[in-house]
Amino acid sequence: MKSNFYLKSILGALLLTLLNMLYQSIFTDVAFQGPEGLSYTLLSHFLVVCVLGIYVLHSTLKGIRLALSVIVIYYIIGNFNLLIEAYIFNVTDRSKTLEEMLQGLFVALFFAPTFVYLLTAWKGQTHHMKFNGRSIFGWSWRIVFGIFLYLLFYLTAGMILQTTYPGLMDFYKDKIPPIDVMILTQFPRGLIFVTVAILMLRTSTLSLMKKAILIGLTYAILGAIAPLIPPNELMPANIRLVHGFEVGISNFLYGILLSYLLGQKMAKPIAANTVLEP
Repeated sequence: MKSNFYLKSILGALLLTLLNMLYQSIFTDVAFQGPEGLSYTLLSHFLVVCVLGIYVLHSTLKGIRLALSVIVIYYIIGNFNLLIEAYIFNVTDRSKTLEEMLQGLFVALFFAPTFVYLLTAWKGQTHHMKFNGRSIFGWSWRIVFGIFLYLLFYLTAGMILQTTYPGLMDFYKDKIPPIDVMILTQFPRGLIFVTVAILMLRTSTLSLMKKAILIGLTYAILGAIAPLIPPNELMPANIRLVHGFEVGISNFLYGILLSYLLGQKMAKPIAANTVLEP
């Protein structure tokens, strides 16, 4: 089962790469990467596909609903939320940000249903999950706290990186936005993380501990590490490397804590066909 999963993940990584190349060849004038750049891109996409694949194989959804869920996770965490941050820090301008968002959406729309079908998960499994109830107030304070928790992780990670790697400011010296813009932008970004966590928590058959690890990995890999692996003209290698450690670690820890904050106990056991873990 494991070898089959990794083989399909390799195919999924190739599919992601080809879709990105197809979009660039049709809609942009971006030159194709050389062998080294292509190898980094394939590694990045392989990590993304592995994380999404684990979610797909343990999802209670099927068919178009499962594909839409994958689109939301992949696009919102791995593209949209990242580009908001890049834009406010003047790493990308408005035109480049829009171009990258459109490319990400194009890729997600074609990749998700194909990948779900590739993993033979289109017809899904039979699952009956019922969670213990939670009041509106119970949800409200958890969501608000989850958003502020993201701001805390964001600021803490940024300050630690700035202190331990002074060279960071050589790159950002003329890019840092006003402090109020930087902080206020993190509230909608935090809400996005909270929303995706709720989606994954309520549509996965994994235990809460495994869900927490999966969500942490999703935020760390899709939302930090994978996009920073391939070389690009927007950010030098040393900045991509330190950001990969900074955001990867903080997003992973945040995802785990957020999962326990938002997670619900099962009201009754799962009645389902056995799903083997990759």
